[in-house]
Amino acid sequence: MDFSFKFLPIAEDNIEEATDYYANISLKVVKSFNKQLDLSINRIVSNPYFQKRFKNVRALPVKKFPYIIFYEVNDEEKVIYILSVFCTHQNPEKYP
Repeated sequence: MDFSFKFLPIAEDNIEEATDYYANISLKVVKSFNKQLDLSINRIVSNPYFQKRFKNVRALPVKKFPYIIFYEVNDEEKVIYILSVFCTHQNPEKYP
């Protein structure tokens, strides 16, 4: 029952910002972030029905990093739309 997934442009921007930030810290950290992000996305794709946060928006935290993946599931198209990869160190009022 695997779904496909698509990143919205803001999610791509979020990932690029996080990757740039961790790349400035160290190569090892950015590799670890990318690995954890990939593992989280794979978890979502294989079982997309994690906690609903608001209406149809669901969320899954990225392990070991202060990020939450916000996404919507389209059951008819079998597509997961990744809305944002949100840094939890930001003001929570900025949640997408």
